[in-house]
Amino acid sequence: MTIARRYGTSPTERGSATGQSCPDVLRLGNGNYLVIGKTPGVPNISARELAEHGASIGPDEQAVVVPADCMHAAALAIAKEQR
Repeated sequence: MTIARRYGTSPTERGSATGQSCPDVLRLGNGNYLVIGKTPGVPNISARELAEHGASIGPDEQAVVVPADCMHAAALAIAKEQR
């Protein structure tokens, strides 16, 4: 698996870089996305609450928390690329 590109601005540009830990959104060579964030991602959200929103976390999945500025920058870049 390879990284094809980063989406949005760098963590340093967003002011999100903290030492060696940086939230980020990357596209992989196979077209999927890799999201780097903090874990545990949802310590106070129950499975019931997730289900109320039509969501769940499977046994082979993990939730991460990504700062809003990181997701906004990535979403803008992805939307621009899709045009």
